Amino acid sequence: MAILLSNRRSKISILPFLSTIFFVLAQVTESSNLTKDYYKQTCPTFDQVVNQIVTTKQMDTPTTAAAVIRVFFHDCMVGGCDASTLVASNALQGKTERDADVNLSLPGDAFDLVTRVKTALELQCPGVVSCADILAVSARNLVKMTGGPYYDVPLGRKDGLVSQASRVVGNIAL
Repeated sequence: MAILLSNRRSKISILPFLSTIFFVLAQVTESSNLTKDYYKQTCPTFDQVVNQIVTTKQMDTPTTAAAVIRVFFHDCMVGGCDASTLVASNALQGKTERDADVNLSLPGDAFDLVTRVKTALELQCPGVVSCADILAVSARNLVKMTGGPYYDVPLGRKDGLVSQASRVVGNIAL
């Protein structure tokens, strides 16, 4: 069922992204209270729901893996993996990270996936699961689905309260 990358060159080109993701996740874990079983009591269907929706989306839209990994990378590089890149600009916050010039080309499939997972989880576990955890676990599942390694994702991230386009400048290479 794994959707493998088409050639050796593709596998090599994804390694820098994966290395960065592993590094960021390791740093976050060392400085927080994240745990692998964070939702065990409060949302026991978390893994099942995420896996089902991620698998369906990737099978229907094979570009989903690249989209989610890219959005996760952009999110983690600005203030940590807090889903602040998912926040749309509005009158209260103004121009958010999502609408920073370097992020304007972020693929909609990633935002769609997080919205689908969040909606499904809200029906089962209202107000419990963060978009930051949804994005992190979705990225991991898609890495595995496309032939990459499985890695543990500690859970318990909180969604960011600040999302400003000005914070992106200098944190993501052009």
